[in-house]
Amino acid sequence: MAAETHLRADNYWDRSKVTRAPGRKIDRDVSVDVAIVGAGYTGLSTAYHLKAADPSLNVAVLESETVGYGASGRNAGFVMTLFGASLGLMKTLHGAEKVRAAHAHMERSIAALETMLEEHALDCDYQRSGFLKVATTPRYAARIKDEIAVLEALGIHGHQWIGPEELSARVQSPTYLGAMVEPGCGLINPRKWVDGLSGVAQSAGAVIFENSPVKNVRREGGKFRLESNGATVTAEKVVFASNGYTHLIPGMRSKQLPAFVFIVVTEPLTEAQRASIGWAGREGIEDGRNFMHFYRLTPDNRLLMGGGPGFVPLGGRMNHDTHPAAWRHLEEFITTTFPGLAGIKIAHRWGGAFSVTADSTPQIGTLHGGAAAYSVGCTGHGVALTHMNGRILCDLILEKKTDLTDLWFVNRRALPLPPEPIGSLGAKAVTAAMAVDDWWCDRGAKQP
Repeated sequence: MAAETHLRADNYWDRSKVTRAPGRKIDRDVSVDVAIVGAGYTGLSTAYHLKAADPSLNVAVLESETVGYGASGRNAGFVMTLFGASLGLMKTLHGAEKVRAAHAHMERSIAALETMLEEHALDCDYQRSGFLKVATTPRYAARIKDEIAVLEALGIHGHQWIGPEELSARVQSPTYLGAMVEPGCGLINPRKWVDGLSGVAQSAGAVIFENSPVKNVRREGGKFRLESNGATVTAEKVVFASNGYTHLIPGMRSKQLPAFVFIVVTEPLTEAQRASIGWAGREGIEDGRNFMHFYRLTPDNRLLMGGGPGFVPLGGRMNHDTHPAAWRHLEEFITTTFPGLAGIKIAHRWGGAFSVTADSTPQIGTLHGGAAAYSVGCTGHGVALTHMNGRILCDLILEKKTDLTDLWFVNRRALPLPPEPIGSLGAKAVTAAMAVDDWWCDRGAKQP
């Protein structure tokens, strides 16, 4: 629509940015022990843990934009146990034992995040509010109940199905038929969290260079040479922590591809609007679709709504932070889900990329005989996972064999993505099938 062409990306979380001077840009040749590409959750956590493990290390982080520019500063702040794209897919691809181990790792990741917040007194608006996966049609209800049964069979307890009456006492929507409750999940302000990680990494002695895109990486004489802003960073070891942007690094295109998702945030809800939906527990919510909608209340009582239509860009192009059709869909979905919010104004709209591997499973590994390490493929569920990935990357770079480096998804054999345009076209075929499945399951949805 022509009237929508003026819309631009406006990230609500950026209101929480720490006011500071522009970050240092690399403008001269430097030599370091470890160079980290990417100043998001993964890269900053890696930098912190490296310096904590060995304060003598010279660690530099190279960020093409500013700290938290990518998914780390744009996500919805869901701190979840979900590993990979979905429970069913992970069990089909990897088997029950690996799913059980992955879930235990995610619970450990949430606990480690909470410990980090407490130890460093980081105020990130965190709350362990729990999680609801809601069913809006009988097909989704059956699917969610099947997931609970699978979890119970794996010995993973604590997931409970509640019917419409009990769910209505938590959150009121005429579209809900029931939900799975998972109390161990939480919500965080993603911008405060990434800024907090940046602060503790720098306090530990790591150096962060912003507006310093890595244009080339080569290995000569047993060392890495990274080119940025006309300068060369010479490093003994390197960590690729750029997730959804990893395909832009020379030699890393086959590891992952970016997929885009979009979010809107309303004006603050009035007391009457809050009363119309309840939601006293402030749980994070997702529905049962493949292209799920995810939503939560912000600390200042706005409704954040994201998900729905998403896409994989051809050729891995990254200029898709705005999508008026997706934003319009989310605005309409707010009214469908919560009729009492009809007409509420949208104050913020934005989008961004997350990382997807060929099998939609997180992947951490080493290259060049262990001299380099990388992490990709959080599939949109990486807030807790990426912090722990930094610990794993630290152990890999320091060549330590630990319980973390022994995890099954570390240095696993994974299918590479095919070259373009085959990779993007294949991804589009998969997403089209997922959309058809959503259409089928949405038939007979309860309308308000």
